Amino acid sequence: MNEKLLDRVSVEKIDALVDALSEVISSMRITAENSYSCYRNEAYWACYSLRNMMFTSLRRREEKSAGE
Repeated sequence: MNEKLLDRVSVEKIDALVDALSEVISSMRITAENSYSCYRNEAYWACYSLRNMMFTSLRRREEKSAGE
């Protein structure tokens, strides 16, 4: 995902997306037939990857503001 594109999104919206993705991931883990079936699910990994991208964006912003 383009870093500049994520930099245009407000921190509040990214935070809300992280919360929503975390809930979806948690729900997938709870409702999985067995504890490892969600790890074979492409939707699970898509949500997990998106959440990590959002964390990276927030971390980059924090580092940028700390350096100024």
